[in-house]
Amino acid sequence: MATVGLILVATCPAEAHHTRKSTDKTSGISIPNLTHGQLHVLTRYQSAIMSLANRQVRPSLEARTLQNFVNLQLAYCLWGLVPGSISDEASPFNECSHAYLAATKLLLERLQRADDTRAKADALADQINLAMLEDATALEICSNSFEPFNTAQIIMPMWADMTFNPLGILLGCFIFGASAGGLAMARGGRRPARSAK
Repeated sequence: MATVGLILVATCPAEAHHTRKSTDKTSGISIPNLTHGQLHVLTRYQSAIMSLANRQVRPSLEARTLQNFVNLQLAYCLWGLVPGSISDEASPFNECSHAYLAATKLLLERLQRADDTRAKADALADQINLAMLEDATALEICSNSFEPFNTAQIIMPMWADMTFNPLGILLGCFIFGASAGGLAMARGGRRPARSAK
C-alpha cells in the first residue's frame, strides 16, 4: 500500500496553475484569486469559515458548490499538512492552496448574504480585513496569484515536481507512515475478534 502511494506521487500528471489555458473549464463559479500574502491571513480563519458554512440551515446552491469545491481542494492539497504549502511559492502544493483559500474567501462573502449566517459572517469578514491591514505581507504576490479559479476545475498539486522538490521526500514519508500505521491498526483490530471466537 505504501509502495502504491509512493508510485502515485512519482507518476501522477501535473496540472499546474500556470499551465491553465483559456480553453479550461469555466462552466462553474468564477473564484477571484488571492495574493500570496493574503493566504497567510486566510489560513487562520479557514476552519472558522467552514464551520459557519456547515451550520447553514438552507444553503444556497452557490454556497454548497463553493463548500464542496473547498473540501475537494483541501483533500487534494492533503489538508495543508505538507510543510511549505502556503509559505513556499515553489511548493507543488502552493497553487492548490491558493484555490481552496480563495474559494473559502468567496464562500464567506456568500455567507454574508444569507440571513442565518450574516451576522457571524460579517464579524469574521471584519476580523479578516483588519488582519490583512495589519499584516505587512498581505499585498505580496507570487506566480500563483494572478489567474482566477473555477469550481468546474479542480487544481491538482504539481506531482511531477515532487521528484525534484525536497517536499517530495517528506510527502513520501508521510504516505508511508500513514499507510503503515493504518495497516498496523487494521491488523491489531482483527486479532481480538479472532481470539473472541
